Amino acid sequence: MTSSNVDSNLLKTQMNSLELLQRKTQSLVDCKATLMSKTEVLDSKKSLLQETNSERQRLQREKKLLREMLQNINQDLESLQEVEQSLTKESDDLERSVNKIKNEQYEPLQDQVNEIRLKIGLNKLPHIQQELEARLAKILEDRRVKWQQEESESSASPTGKRRRLATASRSRR
Repeated sequence: MTSSNVDSNLLKTQMNSLELLQRKTQSLVDCKATLMSKTEVLDSKKSLLQETNSERQRLQREKKLLREMLQNINQDLESLQEVEQSLTKESDDLERSVNKIKNEQYEPLQDQVNEIRLKIGLNKLPHIQQELEARLAKILEDRRVKWQQEESESSASPTGKRRRLATASRSRR
């Protein structure tokens, strides 16, 4: 072989090596670009996943709180229903008792007392219904005055109304 053939083969080999190097370098650059792009997308997805998990946990905590609030409201409603039933029964029992005392004891006694009073020249006693109506009118007037005072306070202070509502809610329990 001649020196020019050896040089030519060497040159071809070097050229082939350089072409291979160029192709491999370009493949490496392309692969690196793809890897960088995919890594950036992966980081973005992982970040979104963390945010999503955080939001899900926050919503689960909020859901748990709301469930507890609903359970408390249901318990309060059940308690109020029990109190309402008890008060209704007690009211009915008291009303029967009041009517019995009024019809069987008070009215006959009042009739006897009024009869005696008339015989000795005195006026009849007022009927108990008049006294009850006067007392009820007084109670209603006191409530009206109290409500008016509360209204004037609540218009001056928004927290006053909330405080009264909370107090009223607690007093019902």
